[in-house]
Amino acid sequence: MISSFISLALFIGALFSASAQSNHVHEKMHKEKIIWLVEDKLENIDLLTKNSAETSTASYIENLIIQKLTLYNVKIERVTAPRITRILHTKDNVCVANRAETPERKQYSLFSDPQSFYLTHKLYRFNQTSALPSQLLNSKGEIKDLADVFKVLPAKTIGLAQDVSFGNFLDQQIKKIKPANIYYRGGNQRVVALSSMLYKSRVDFVLALPVDLTPNEAQKQLIEQYTIAGAPPYLIAHFNCSKSQLGQRVINEINKILANVYQTKDYYQAHKKWFSDKQLADLQIFLAGNFSDKRYINSSK
Repeated sequence: MISSFISLALFIGALFSASAQSNHVHEKMHKEKIIWLVEDKLENIDLLTKNSAETSTASYIENLIIQKLTLYNVKIERVTAPRITRILHTKDNVCVANRAETPERKQYSLFSDPQSFYLTHKLYRFNQTSALPSQLLNSKGEIKDLADVFKVLPAKTIGLAQDVSFGNFLDQQIKKIKPANIYYRGGNQRVVALSSMLYKSRVDFVLALPVDLTPNEAQKQLIEQYTIAGAPPYLIAHFNCSKSQLGQRVINEINKILANVYQTKDYYQAHKKWFSDKQLADLQIFLAGNFSDKRYINSSK
């Protein structure tokens, strides 16, 4: 009698366990799948291990968002930069991080609230024997117009990262530069490669984010940096998803997560690494003036 009762209890226990496992598998199978595109470049290696605010700002925040998107079955797929745009055009369940919001991209995809902030792209020269012609600069020492540099100096070349946006303002200026004056560099080490080309005088200029150009102490003495007049002071990166009902739901969820992340000490710390105290104070003034309804970088936490 006792052995029969034990057998029945074990059977019922196994039945409930199997049912629980089945429900878990069923729940996992029915989570909507999101293809999360990660650009195949050096900076994105081991993306999901970058869980500290002391690492790359963009990678840390991207990893944080992916981990919190528990409502979805997120699958990472490494791709080249040109493929990102093509896939966003053709699939309705795709997301990617660290993208500039432009009118062209908004036609076929959706953008989140800001992911992270950067000092805008600067024009760099290295170890030049003569100063830039004065007519290229305004009273603040800024480049008046990027395309004019190559009208005045037609034999010079500029190195640019291939298949990326520099933000709408600079994208429009780049379109006015003759193709013969541009050297595009792609590949998974393009940031490092462009820096190396500048230091070896294989190109005369490079347009890059200050966070991407990190000269050593000797190189710092020979490098020149110019702001482009009229360019927004900061490049704002966003999460970018397919223009679909699913894409909109994911963007809404990302925005909810970001609303909490903005107020954390880690979000502040992730930006502080790349800004001086004055630059960070200026950024906070900019954000207060342009996004008065939200506070993105809160140093008081």
